[in-house]
Order: sequence, then C-alpha cells, then structure tokens
Amino acid sequence: MLAIPLDLPDLWQQEAVRHLRAGRDVLVGAPTGAGKTRIFELYVESGDAARRGQAVFTVPTRALANDKYREWRQRGWNVGIATGDVAENLRAPVLVATLETQRERLLTRQAPALLAIDEYQMLADPRRGLNYELALALAPPTTQLLLLSGSVRNPADVAAWLERLGRDPALVTERERPVPLEEIPLENLPRVPDTITGFWPRLAAAARRADLTPLLIFAPRRAEAEKIARKIADALPAESPLALTPDDAQLLGRDLARLLPRRVAYHHSGLPYAVRAEWIERLAKRGDLHVIVATTGLAAGINFSVRSVHIAGTTYFDGPFQRELRPDELLQMFGRAGRRGLDSRGAVLVARNSPHLADAAPRQLRRVHELDWPTLLRVMEEAAARGEDPLTAATALGERLFSRQRVSLGLDEPAAESDAPHRYDPTREEFLDSENVWRPRREALARTAPLGACLARHGDRWAPALSIAAVAEKFGPGRLCKLDPVGRHRSYGKELIVARREPDGRLRPTAPLAQTLHLPATDRFTDADFLAAVAPLLDLGGARPLALVDRPPMVALRLDLAGILVPTLADAHQRDLFAPPLRRARIPTETSYGDFQPRAGTPAHAWRKLGLVDGCGVATARGRVFSRFQAGEGLMIAAALEDPTYPVDELVRHLANLRGGHRFRDHEGASDRLAVASRAAYGHVDHEGYLSAGLCEGYGEGAWEILERAAAGKMPEGEDLRRGDLERARLEWRSLLRHITHAPPAEAPRWNELQAAARNALATA
Repeated sequence: MLAIPLDLPDLWQQEAVRHLRAGRDVLVGAPTGAGKTRIFELYVESGDAARRGQAVFTVPTRALANDKYREWRQRGWNVGIATGDVAENLRAPVLVATLETQRERLLTRQAPALLAIDEYQMLADPRRGLNYELALALAPPTTQLLLLSGSVRNPADVAAWLERLGRDPALVTERERPVPLEEIPLENLPRVPDTITGFWPRLAAAARRADLTPLLIFAPRRAEAEKIARKIADALPAESPLALTPDDAQLLGRDLARLLPRRVAYHHSGLPYAVRAEWIERLAKRGDLHVIVATTGLAAGINFSVRSVHIAGTTYFDGPFQRELRPDELLQMFGRAGRRGLDSRGAVLVARNSPHLADAAPRQLRRVHELDWPTLLRVMEEAAARGEDPLTAATALGERLFSRQRVSLGLDEPAAESDAPHRYDPTREEFLDSENVWRPRREALARTAPLGACLARHGDRWAPALSIAAVAEKFGPGRLCKLDPVGRHRSYGKELIVARREPDGRLRPTAPLAQTLHLPATDRFTDADFLAAVAPLLDLGGARPLALVDRPPMVALRLDLAGILVPTLADAHQRDLFAPPLRRARIPTETSYGDFQPRAGTPAHAWRKLGLVDGCGVATARGRVFSRFQAGEGLMIAAALEDPTYPVDELVRHLANLRGGHRFRDHEGASDRLAVASRAAYGHVDHEGYLSAGLCEGYGEGAWEILERAAAGKMPEGEDLRRGDLERARLEWRSLLRHITHAPPAEAPRWNELQAAARNALATA
C-alpha cells in the first residue's frame, strides 16, 4: 500500500477559513509555529479570495515580506510585493507588503478586498502602533480583515473594538503548540570533556551530545553574538564541514567564512541582506547549522525554527537606548524552538539567571498614547476635496480609535485651559549640571573623556566617577577592587585572575587565558615578563594593567580604569558628566492663534504651534507636505522646502539622513544643513514621536556622506558600522525617494521640484 503524506489543515485553521469564506473578519490567536499563515494560504487556494478581489498579506519587516514573496512565487502563485524599496506586480491577486505601504490606499478609499495583518500585536508598538491602529480604523466595510498573532492576551478587546466599528469579527483561538516546549536546566545536560572550556563552548557541546541542535542563542548585542559564535566554533570539533567556494567566502567575509564550515553562524542587522537571507537563514531552515547566535533586536525578523533556544540576557539595545525584553517578546523567541514535522518537542535551555518559560506571556494590548498627525491631516484634506467638513471627518476618525475613551483632538473645543496634562505641548530635554542646576540639553557638549576625569552622580551629589563602585563595575573585566585613594576619595579598579603561582615563583597562565592567546601549555613567566609580554595582548576594554597581586594560589592582574574613554556631557563649567540625570520639561506656549484657538495640550494646539494649520484650522502648505509622510520626517522636509537657498538636488541627497539612525550620528564631516533648516523652523523642541531637539527621531546626520564614501570604496567598517548598516541606509534612502515620487500632489512651494529630483536620483542611484 502506497503511503501518501497529506497536508491536512487543523480544525482551528479550517474554522478560520470558514469564517473568511462567510465574509467575516477573523482574529486568530495561536502559538508561534502553529501555522497561522496557513489560514491565508488555504483561503487563497480555495479560490474565494480571487473571486472577491485582491488579498494583501502584511508583515512587520521587509525581510519577512521578501521571504513570503519568494516562497509563494515558488508555489506558482501570481504574487506581487510592496515594501517601500521594492514595488513589483502591484495589481497581482495576492500582494505581500509591509503595512505602511498600504496607507495611501486606505486614505483614498482604494482598499483591497482582504487585508491580512500578521503579528497584529504591533498595534501596541510605541513606534509603529499608530500605523496599525489607523489601518484598522480606516479599513472600509468592503475590506475583510484577517488578524494573526501568537502573543496577544486580550484578543476579545480587539474584537469588541471592531464590533464598535460596525464590523462582524470572529475569534479563533488555539492554545496547544503543535510541538510542545520543555524547559531543560543547563546542569541537566550531558557532561562534556574537560578539554572543552568556557561557558558557551560547553553549552553548545552539551546541546550536541543531548541531540538538541540546531541551537539558537539570543545575545543582546552584535559584538557579543559574534564573540559567542567564534568561541563555540573554535572549541567544537569540525564534523562534516560545509564546503565554501572562494566566491562564497568573499561574499560572507573572513569571519563568517571561517565559522560556517564548522556549522556555526551569527545573525544580526549589520550583515548584508544576501548573507542573512541566502546563507544563514537558508542553512538554518535546512538544518545545516548546529548553532546560530542571533541578536535580540532582530528576533522579530527571524523566520526559521530550531530544536532548542537559549536567551543570554533580558536587556538589549533598541537604537541607542537599552531596554528590557517584554514577556511577549520572550514568548516569540521561545516559540522558535521545536520544528513541526521534525521534532517531537522543542527545548528551552535555561541557566540560573537566564529567562525561563514562566517569564514569557502574551501582551495585553492597549492603544498607544499618541495620535497619527499626518494621517489625521490627510483625512481632513481628503474630506475637503470631497466637499465634506474636514473637522468633522478628523473628529469621526478620532472616535474610531482603539479606545473606549474619547480621544480629544482639540479641533472643535474652546481654548480654555483644562486640568488635562499638556502631552502635546512642545518640551525640551534638560540635564542636571555639576552645580545641580537643570539646563537645556542643547547647552551641553556631547564628547568622550577619560573615565578618571569624569564626575558621576552619587546619591544627591556629584563625585569622581571612579570613586563610585556602581560606575566602576560597568567597565573592564574582572572583580571590583579598591585602588590607592585619590585626594579624599577612594578609587576603584578591577582585578582579573590571570595565572597560578607555581612553587618556583613563576606564573602559569589560566587555561582560558592560554587558550584565548594560543599560549603553549608549558609556558611559564616571571612577573616582569608577564606584564611586558602577556598583559598587552589581553582585551581589557581600555583598562590599563597596573600590577600583579597574589590571591593564593592564584594571581590577579590589577587594572586601572581611569583611561577608558566614555561618552559624557560637558557642561558650561567644562566638567565632563558621566550619565547625568535627564528630564523632559514643558516649554510654556501661548494659547491664542487668531480665529482658530484650540485648547492647550491637544494635538490641534501642537499643529498650530508648528504651523501645520492656519487660523481657520485648514492645513497650510507645511501641513500638506508633512501629511505626505510618516512621523516627523515630513516636518524636516517641509522646513527644507521653505528655504529657497537650499538646492533641491542637495536636499534629495541629504534625505538619506532622515532614516539613518543612531549609528550615523555625530559623524565627522557630516553636513548639518537639513538639521539647521529644521531647527530654524521649529526650534530645539521635542514633540514626542515627531521631533527630538528639533529633528525627527532616527535622524543620522552622517548617513549621506558615509554612503558617498562607501560607494567610492573609501569607507572602512568599524565596530558600530557594518556592511548591513550601509545597505540598510541606502535602502531606506531609496525607499523614501520612491515614496516621494509616488506621493499625491501637494500645493506647496517646490514640491513638484522635489518629486522630479527624487525621480532623477532614483534613476541614477
């Protein structure tokens, strides 16, 4: 009898498809890896989607969009893609897209027949949640909605919101994972030979012995991910190595070309897309890698599963800021363990201080506290074009938001003050200077200085940074120790165990140190020789070796931290302050603006202050330009267009800075003309979500110059700037240029010139 494997949908998948075929909206809650996307595929394959019109499947990242696009094309589907930087076959029956690319269609009432939103928990994302909220609020009754997520705690609240909008949602929930997860303490893993040293190599070797690979390790930062991967690859024996051609090695770079043959890789946003997608992710999906070390910040973009997962830490850097992993993010990361059809169980490997399964939980969705100003202004403009009252249209949209409480826009209310907090008034960032006076942040000079020359906050006073144990603890390897006092203050340093004292008085380096420096096991050193020949080879994070100290039977290397360079704010007294207290302070504003006097603290009041609406509440030329964009980038573009001395061709190049990000900030030789134009128009003010010190969030003033140098082969990569960063910056620039060329007309000075210049730049870039 011939056995034919059948891909039968689960009952909950069949239920969701039945609701879609009945014309209802559907919200699906199911664990990561359970097969939520299969619902969309089944509906498309049934033929119902094609009969009703275009079906759009939106995902949070470009990488996931490209992945789905390739997969569905390989199936023979007629599918298009829209991700900002790429727009192909846009009229296809199926379109895979990032949600932001569908904004214009929703605003102009050209919505698709089906809008599927994968990972709809993004509704509560502080940066992109506004786009998700407005997409659902603007979707017409003729557009069916399919919302998918594995990490929402209150889907019934979202369904109730859709009911308030006059929709007919069905809620489909599946709680059982197709591949159950089990938690395995590291101490329960098999023992490995003593010849394998170091935490990460021993973890990887134990996972291999327990048949728990592929293993995915999440690390907080790029440098840590690379370091962990190198340590594992160096320690593990090479088994059936992967073969690479010289061309492969050149694409991958020296580091990955050395790791991949040993079936070990790291994965982060600093890598070019081709390396991530065509190599690491492809090999991971095929099960050809034993260990992948990925950065925590890229977790949402990972589209492969493994047998086991370990999370190295609960904090990571989101742009320039460090933040804690949320329980729903842990849930998604743990969900990568267990491959359907390959594993009977997935494993979460836990150490004493690492996250456990009990730490993961779905997210309670609440609407973000801001409003999408550009979309509201566009709604007003579109309403006026149809002969409708724009204030009524904007107010009606405000009442459709994900909140039972009325969201005040300030469009039709008196200007009288109220007790409501002035959330929408401009603010500025302030810092506490060395004389304990709050000063505007812009008065401080950001620079680097030696840690030993810095002041830091200790309780309610300033003190030398290295006299504070909590500060010294952050720097250099080893344990904290006290050094000789400096004046009337104690001074802290570090001690690092480096050797064992032999009976003859000589030093035998510790096994980890000898392995790291590739020292022969027979090497012995006098104290003087060790300080002269071995200590300079150590990675001490900028610390300076001081002396060797006996800690019988071991010997420690004492380190001076004073020379480590750290970021500081230099105040008006020329004192370098390490991590000074910061706060946001409201800037008092006038509340009378002619005929249109919106109440202080409302969005309309902020629009009036920024010059986005006139005395009658109608969008100005600046407001019309602003409304063509998202977040605060439209404010900067509008300010630049208002400066007749700013050549449009030059502005188009500088647009690369708008989405450059923190890695391109403070670049030497960077042009600041776009920043100057913005601050001249708005001042050094903050409007949360739109302006920070007069610039849009994510602004990186050195992006264009770095891209220009890289194109000429003159830009070396540094610790914080990689090939993937340059690739992303160029992609974001081209995406913005494409957005401008396809944006609707705007009655504003030089707008047509900007569109023409953007079109020319796209053709030649």
